[in-house]
Formats: sequence, C-alpha cells, structure tokens
Amino acid sequence: EIITRGIQSSGPGLDRPLSKKEGSGPDPAPEQESQNKMATVIVKISGNNQTRRWTARADHLTFASIQKRVADNFQTPKFYLTYKDDEDDDINVSTDEELQEAVSLALKTEPAVLRLKLVEGLSPAAARPSPPTTSPPPAAPSAPDAAPQGGANAPPAPAELNPHVFFQNLADALPQVMSALPPPLQSILSQMELDTAASAAANAAANAASRGASSASGAA
Repeated sequence: EIITRGIQSSGPGLDRPLSKKEGSGPDPAPEQESQNKMATVIVKISGNNQTRRWTARADHLTFASIQKRVADNFQTPKFYLTYKDDEDDDINVSTDEELQEAVSLALKTEPAVLRLKLVEGLSPAAARPSPPTTSPPPAAPSAPDAAPQGGANAPPAPAELNPHVFFQNLADALPQVMSALPPPLQSILSQMELDTAASAAANAAANAASRGASSASGAA
C-alpha cells in the first residue's frame, strides 16, 4: 500500500509572501569589500625612457614597496610619483593613504591598471624653501662679580699715613742722600736749604708781629 502525504497549502503563515530578508541573499557590501581585497591590479611605472610593469594584490601594495621597485629598476636617488585621477589631474603620491586612493580608482576600470609616472628630483612641496629662521640676539655679557669685601683672600688695607712719621723718616734719610750727590749739587741744595730756613724765620717773625698788633688793637 502506498500512502501519499500531501502538504497543506492553507493555514496560518503558509500563504504569506517571503520577506526581503528571507528571500534575498547576503548583503553584497561585505562581499564587494572582500573582492577588492583579493583583487589584483596591474602596476605600470614610466620614467627615464622606460616602463616597468608587474601585477600585485591590491591590499599588498604599499608606498615602501613602490619605492623599492623604483630604486631597484630606475636607479634614481631622488624622485616623486604622480598619477592621473578621474578628473585628469596630476596627483602626487607620497604616502600609503594616497597610494590606496590611486589603487581604488584603478580597480574601477577593466582591466585594473595603476599608471604611475616617475619624476626625477624633489617634489614641489619638498623643494619649496623653508622660511628663514631668525636666531635670537646674543645675550648681553653679564656684569663681573663685585670684588669680595673682606675675607681671607682680600688684599690687606694700606696702613694710614702718619705725616709726622713720614717727615721724620725723610729727615733721617736726607744726610745719607746728600752725601751720595755730586759736590756741585750738594752746594746748590745747601744754599736752597739756607734760603728755605731764612724764609721760614722771616715768615715766623712776620706772623708774630701781626698777632701782636692784633692783640694791642683789641685791648685798646
């Protein structure tokens, strides 16, 4: 006996249309992102009358790897790279972020070709001279330290000069000095000494007379 079991087509929930979530496939955005990571791009670098080409995975391209290719194949110590964007402008490439932007544009074409142009020398931004820096004015020389007041290293203060002692020492040494002089000079100095003594005596007498006259006038 063959028993056939049918599927009831009526009933709650069996006749409702499938929702978009139930009827559609997975979200294509992650799938597209995964495809971009796995995609390959043809890289072409032109410069120095030659063109180099190789194929690489888009997610493996870095600016450092591009620089190594240029150094190995073009022997150019100083260079920068440019590419044409979707608005036909020349865009400089000097970082991984800028390179990934160029790769994203290349992946939109079929086949995906990243065309880079090698330009010798420094990029315009690097070649632009930096503004001159002004150095600060030289510092003024510091004033010398004041001389120490007192202390062990201070020089001894000169002794106070006593006029009486000075002239007494001079008088004691005068005979010895006179004896060492030539006779003519001794005679001249002796005469000067006599004249000085006479002048001093005359001045003393005149002073005494003047004082006496002043005293008498006061008494009167």
